[in-house]
Amino acid sequence: MFERKVYQEILKWKREYAPQYALFLKGARRVGKTTLAEKLGREEYRSYILVRFDQTGDDINRLFTDSLRDLDSLFNTLQFEYNTRLYPRESLIILDEIQLFPPARQALKTLLEDGRYDYVETGSLATITKKSKDILIPSEEYPLDVLPMDFEEYLWANDNDLIMPVLREHIESLKPMGGMHQPIMKAFREYMLVGGMPQAVTAFVESKDYGQVDFAKQQIINLYKQDMEDQEEENPEYVTNFFERIPSELSKHDKRYVLSHIDPNARIRDYKDPIKWLDEAMIINIANNVDDPSAALNLSTIEPSFKCYMMDTGLLISLAYKDRPYLENELYKSILLDKLHVNEGMIIENMVAQCLRANGHNAFFYKKVNKETKKTEMEIDFLIRKNSKVIPIEVKSGGHKSISSINKLKATYEKRIGNGIILHHGEIKQEENSLWLPYYMAPVI
Repeated sequence: MFERKVYQEILKWKREYAPQYALFLKGARRVGKTTLAEKLGREEYRSYILVRFDQTGDDINRLFTDSLRDLDSLFNTLQFEYNTRLYPRESLIILDEIQLFPPARQALKTLLEDGRYDYVETGSLATITKKSKDILIPSEEYPLDVLPMDFEEYLWANDNDLIMPVLREHIESLKPMGGMHQPIMKAFREYMLVGGMPQAVTAFVESKDYGQVDFAKQQIINLYKQDMEDQEEENPEYVTNFFERIPSELSKHDKRYVLSHIDPNARIRDYKDPIKWLDEAMIINIANNVDDPSAALNLSTIEPSFKCYMMDTGLLISLAYKDRPYLENELYKSILLDKLHVNEGMIIENMVAQCLRANGHNAFFYKKVNKETKKTEMEIDFLIRKNSKVIPIEVKSGGHKSISSINKLKATYEKRIGNGIILHHGEIKQEENSLWLPYYMAPVI
């Protein structure tokens, strides 16, 4: 069981919102939702029951539809079925993978009004399944996103609690990292390769073998693809085709996702819902293009111009070479040797997108094209909000060091644009109203 920051938010729910609200842990499959829920049950309650809707039969399922008028019978049956005694106000009931039986989600309103126990829901696709269209979604839910482990959590898992305090100190003082630069870069490269899925982190912690790590990640990818094929909400072929194309699209120069690369006849109207399915399943991390970089970034997005990152960079690396043996995965070799080529800069950019998301920043980018010449005049990899300012962020891989787009953006929009941040392979430095930071500083932006 790894230490996860979201657990403190879970404890906040217990202190301040239970029993009036059910905690809803949302996230991709295998991201650690059930583990967190059981940890809560073990450590904070006298007893808990885990109802796994991927394993329950009709007898248990019917309790949440036919026994709501007789809750004594419902709770007594659960206690006998799971051989666990429930104690009023001291027990937790976990409804795991609740998207597989949406009526249990609707039943929460009645269960919460009863007030005897606290409830946690976990779900991977609970917000998008069409099975939910005929049920009443309870308003008494406290939602929390469970994301892949961030860099600090990964370091904790590897018994390293020294790096992040150093990063926070140096981003404040802006002093160069000196002799610490290379060791921290090595740890960050490891994190890119392993990713933040607990199963992959476990494999690395226990074996230090990237072959075993890759096997764990391939198992997760196969599980995702099986979910895509089994789901009944969207065209499975469209969902799978879009998903498998992500590494190829990110390897392009501007990294925008172009649907016609899947099929010359592909249209956004056909793929809009499949993309939404993947986004709400929290498998992908969509970055929207904005035409007006103001504080309200979400109000100026341009459809259908977007980039599509993987929510977990480790999975992106394995997806890129999913049909080849592990030892033929050139990305592992390039990252380990610290020799990423230009078209492999997608790994760094995906990692930055993942770090920004972990810090609560939704992904936005800016691109201005001259309507007459069709040439790109300005291109910014990421825009984030900090206080009343928009902060442009560029990710530099290889030897490209120009920051003309940041300078043009600042000159065009003046006061609303803050000093730019350039993430690169080198040291901390300041020049031209911009701050240059090593890649590994992304988690503290």
